[in-house]
Amino acid sequence: DVMIDNHTSNGADYQYVMTLIATQKDKLHPTLSAHMTSTMLPALYEKMENKGYEMTPYVYVRNTPDAGISGFLDLPRYSSGYAALHHCYSFMPETHMLKPFKDRVKSTYLFSLSMLEYMSIHGDDIMHSRAAAKKDYAEKKQVDINWSMDNTAVDSLNFKGYEAKYKKSLVTGQDRLYYDRSSPYEKWVPFYNTYKSSATVEKPRAYIIPQAYYKIIDRLKWNGVELSIVDTEKTMQVQAYYIEDYKSPGSPYEGHYLHRQVEVSVRNIEVETRPGDVIVYTGQEKDRYIMEVLEPQAPDSYFAWNFMDGILMQKEHFSSYVFEDRAAELLKNNAELRTAFNKKKEEDAAFSENARAQLNFIYEQSPHYEQTYRRYPVFLLK
Repeated sequence: DVMIDNHTSNGADYQYVMTLIATQKDKLHPTLSAHMTSTMLPALYEKMENKGYEMTPYVYVRNTPDAGISGFLDLPRYSSGYAALHHCYSFMPETHMLKPFKDRVKSTYLFSLSMLEYMSIHGDDIMHSRAAAKKDYAEKKQVDINWSMDNTAVDSLNFKGYEAKYKKSLVTGQDRLYYDRSSPYEKWVPFYNTYKSSATVEKPRAYIIPQAYYKIIDRLKWNGVELSIVDTEKTMQVQAYYIEDYKSPGSPYEGHYLHRQVEVSVRNIEVETRPGDVIVYTGQEKDRYIMEVLEPQAPDSYFAWNFMDGILMQKEHFSSYVFEDRAAELLKNNAELRTAFNKKKEEDAAFSENARAQLNFIYEQSPHYEQTYRRYPVFLLK
């Protein structure tokens, strides 16, 4: 019901031993968010102050703390964000690396103790709020799958820090930042902790996953998702996503080339399902996990994490001299294609001089084009 992932943090210097990341309130289910922000967090902050270790929200600075602190968006790749997919209250206590080890250990212990004290009193509230969140999410027709900071919504935070100053670097001779512990301060600083939905999708009735993607199916099982196994071969009318665009980094991130800014189109198609394929019906307790890993535009979808990169490589092509006659036949018999082809040649000088590009244009509009290229392999039943 409650997950704590203990950390030690680097970054700016300040007076606190313990800082705290709570699951980002605006992407947590509203039922959980209301309880966390109005009851749980105030109690935890009070308990820690009474135990001699006053806390502050995680110091995720824009430049220096007095210039503003941002709330951390804990996407599912982070432990607290992953726990939120299961409608779990989750926290990352972050003790400061520059504080004595003894204090870091003690404050971590006291935070867990404070949480246990809170849970012993409010256990029923925690469990009831989780049950309500699971039920409500399972019944939703539209869900959010990504968020971005609302920079127009600025709160303030009473913060105890050290003055940020600059002096000449003994290494570079340039100005360097340092925090002057002889100049402590307590003042209100800007706090940017409001996020808004940046991507919303309609929840399908079900997802169909070909059995070849067993690594995805295994992970769904590990996370308690209820699966139905196809037992007969059949033709189904489905919706399919096609990956129109995406960005990938030039170097790996956590051992992957994480896709982002994914853009899709949707087409109605027929697919053949075979015994052993999997159908994941929505409307179950694990719906949030299902949606945020199977919707390709979600920032931590299985598509984003390279589980389906085979679809991004075109494997079928044509030999120009063989395709010439077929291309001429296609143009002759398809007036719509012929019009589009001639229009492209008139408007694009480079295209009109490139024979291969012209053949490829016709090939892409033909029945011979690779139908599965960039077709997301998880299909939607509406």
